Amino acid sequence: MSRFNFDDTETSGIWWSTNVSIRDMCLELKADTKCEDIEIAELLRSIAKSIEVNGL
Repeated sequence: MSRFNFDDTETSGIWWSTNVSIRDMCLELKADTKCEDIEIAELLRSIAKSIEVNGL
């Protein structure tokens, strides 16, 4: 994922808006579940792995 730079001064469009949307949802998830950041990161890694293995 290093090829995607989410610095809003350098990136625009779909990648930036997707990044912001995912962060917003993670913040809501954290507030609703009281999970730690590491748990949310683990969830995101699990989702990414599932996509790698099974596709979308």
